[in-house]
Amino acid sequence: MKEQIRTLLATNSGLPFQSITDDANLSRDLGLDSLDTVDLILQMEDQFKVSIPDEDYPKLQTVKEISEYLQNKMAVVA
Repeated sequence: MKEQIRTLLATNSGLPFQSITDDANLSRDLGLDSLDTVDLILQMEDQFKVSIPDEDYPKLQTVKEISEYLQNKMAVVA
């Protein structure tokens, strides 16, 4: 799953896949603004077949946080 998240982040940020670490912050390290982040979240919803409520967006600031959040979401759905 982290590989898929990193691929999405690389596509959205324009940065190389290898430079995206678990602790990379979406805005500070990857240069994503709020619109980029919303677009990324919509892409993750499509790819992972989950629904991410607007109020959860602030919880998703690093690759690790996104990965853990999606794993928890998918475990609940399964």
